[in-house]
Amino acid sequence: MTRRGLLALLFASTLACFGGAARAAVVEIGEPAPELKGTLLSGDPFDLADWRGKVVLVNFYSSYCRLCALEIGTIESAVEQYGARGLVVLMLGVDKLEDKARVARMLGIYNLQGAMVDDLTVTGFQRRYPTPTTYLIDREGIVRERMTGAKAPPRMRELLAPYFPQ
Repeated sequence: MTRRGLLALLFASTLACFGGAARAAVVEIGEPAPELKGTLLSGDPFDLADWRGKVVLVNFYSSYCRLCALEIGTIESAVEQYGARGLVVLMLGVDKLEDKARVARMLGIYNLQGAMVDDLTVTGFQRRYPTPTTYLIDREGIVRERMTGAKAPPRMRELLAPYFPQ
């Protein structure tokens, strides 16, 4: 084997052995939701596991994202409609930490709770997704949907209705 071939084999072996450590977490549909802990912008700690028994939307968004701005009113309406029946929404800002006040102001306008991704203490989710990206977690803590792009009110009702029968 040539020296170049040996180096290529060594490089490929190294990637195979250590590549997984650098790879971002993959959240699988139909599997238990990964760990997620941190501090809300309000200063209160949260742990996704504490919301077991509730339907949870985890929404990765940016205060600079136009599609997120279109969707945020839909999310607020969903909380108004289903919050008393067990819907919890956690907005995770992917903005830079220096934009924390902007994120807090935006969430405050829409009465939504959230945190900054870079402030999370534990996460099995990736730290960055195309925004908006939303995960729907059922009452048993199982990930049921991953949605990218803004959800209009009819789509949001379609997604949530099976979890809140009339």
